[in-house]
Amino acid sequence: MPSSKTDRSRKTELTTEDFTNHPEVLQCLEQLDTAFRKNNRPFIVSDVYDDEGNQYVNLVQKGGGVLGVALVGYTYILEQMGIRFVRLAGTSAGAINTALMTVIGEKKDMKSKRILKSLCDLNFFDLVDGNPAAKWIIKKFITQEDFTKKMENWFKGLIITGVLLISADVIFFGLQQKFFLLSIVTKLFFVVTGFYSLLIAFLIFYISRTIQKLKNAGYGINPGNYFYDWIKKQLISNGVLKVSDLNKKAAALPKLYLRPENPETIDSLCGDVTFIASELVTQNKIQFPAMCNLFREEKDIDTLQPAGFIRASMAIPVFFESYFINNIPNESPEIKKAWLDTLDEHNPPSEVRFVDGGILSNFPIDIFYNPKIFVPRLPSLGIDLDDSKPENKSTNPIHWTFLGYLGRMFNTIRYYYDKDFLLKNKFFEKGIGKIPLSDYNWLNFFIKDQDKIDMFVLGAKAATEFLIGFDWNQYKNDRIQMQAKLTTEHIPQIVKNELKEIKSE
Repeated sequence: MPSSKTDRSRKTELTTEDFTNHPEVLQCLEQLDTAFRKNNRPFIVSDVYDDEGNQYVNLVQKGGGVLGVALVGYTYILEQMGIRFVRLAGTSAGAINTALMTVIGEKKDMKSKRILKSLCDLNFFDLVDGNPAAKWIIKKFITQEDFTKKMENWFKGLIITGVLLISADVIFFGLQQKFFLLSIVTKLFFVVTGFYSLLIAFLIFYISRTIQKLKNAGYGINPGNYFYDWIKKQLISNGVLKVSDLNKKAAALPKLYLRPENPETIDSLCGDVTFIASELVTQNKIQFPAMCNLFREEKDIDTLQPAGFIRASMAIPVFFESYFINNIPNESPEIKKAWLDTLDEHNPPSEVRFVDGGILSNFPIDIFYNPKIFVPRLPSLGIDLDDSKPENKSTNPIHWTFLGYLGRMFNTIRYYYDKDFLLKNKFFEKGIGKIPLSDYNWLNFFIKDQDKIDMFVLGAKAATEFLIGFDWNQYKNDRIQMQAKLTTEHIPQIVKNELKEIKSE
C-alpha cells in the first residue's frame, strides 16, 4: 500500500485536466458555443475542410521562452473548434509547439492534449543544464524582481569598499609618523587591503575564465543538451527519426475539399513545417527543414538530426550555447549551387553556428504569403505573445526602466523584419491573436505550476476572443483587395466574381 507521502506527491503533479478542466477554459468553450451554435451563426474560418468537417488553416507561432505554454492554450481552443493545420511555422518556443503539432498523430487529429501531457512530464528547471553556480545566478536573477538592484548594490559596495580601504591606507600611513600607535592600525589596514585585492583579483580571474568557457561553448551558460535530448525523444516517439520522416509527416494531408469555386484547386495545397534559426557565420535567416540542402548533399540529408532544427531555433543567446552544424561539404558543386541560389553566397562555410531565430524573425508569418494567389483558400493565422511591461510601453523614454531600455533595443532588432512585413501587408493582422503576458518572465524556467496553468488559460481566452471576432469573408475580401493593388496582371474573371459575391454579403 503506498505511503501517505507518495499520495501527497502524486496529488501535486500536474495533469492535462488541470489545464483543460479549468473553469475559465470551460467558460471559453461555452462562450464559443453560445456565440455560434446557440445563435445559429455559422462557424466558418476557412474554405478548406475534410470529411469530418474540420476546417484547415495555416498557423505561425511566436517565440517567447516559457511563455510557449500560452501557445498550447490558444491551439487547444482552435482544435476544440474543429480547426486543423496545413502549414505550420514557429520560432524558439513557437518552434517547439510547432514541432510537436507536426509530428503527433495525423493532420486531422487534435494534438494539444498530448502536447500538454509532454509539458506536464517536463520539469522546466531541467532545461537549465549549466553548472550549479550558473543555475543559482539564473534563478536569482530571473525569479527575484529586485535581483538586478541587489547586483547593482553589490558592485557599488565593492567599489566603495576598495576606495575606502585605499583611502584609509594613505591616511593612516601618513598619520603614523606623528602617532606611533597608529602603525599597528596601519599594518592591519594594509593586510585587509591585501586580502581584499586578492579577492578582487580572484573575481576578475573567475570572470575571465567564465568568459573563456563561454567562448569555447558558443557563448552559452547552458549547454542545451537536456532540451536537445528531450525534443529528440518526443520526435522519435512519434515516428520522426530523420529529416525525411519530418517532411513526410508535415506534408501528409487527408482528403480535403474546397467550399466555393476558386482559381486555385485543392490539389495544389501542400503541407509543410518551418523552424526559423539565425545563422551567425554568414549572417542569414535559415528555414529548416527547407534549407537542409545548404548543409548536406541530397543523398545525405538524413544525416542531419531534426531535433537539431528546434534546438537551433531556441538557442537564446548567452542563455544557451549556440547550435553548430559541422563538416559541411562546402567544396561540393551541389552545396555551392545551393548556397548561391538560396542566399547568394559564393563561398559556403564548412561550419555554421545558430542562435535563436527570434533574433531575425520571431513571428515569421511572411513565409505563408504567396503573391501568385488572388483568392485565399484558407487564412494564415498567427499567435502573438505580448509580454511587454506597462511601464515599458510608454512612448516617453524618461519613464522606461533600464531593463525596459535594453528590451526596446533588443525588440527593435528582432521585431523589425516581421513588423516591416505586416506594415506592408496589413490584412495579415486580421488573422493574428494576441496573448497578454506582461506578468510573466519569458526566461523564468523556474516557473510555478500555477503560472503554467494561468498562462494556458490566457491563451485559451485570447483564442476565444479571436474566433468570435474573426470574419473569414472580410479576410478574403481584404486579401483580394491587397493583391489587386500590388499586381499589374489581369485579374481573372472568377476572382472578380468572387469579390462581387463577398461585397454583396
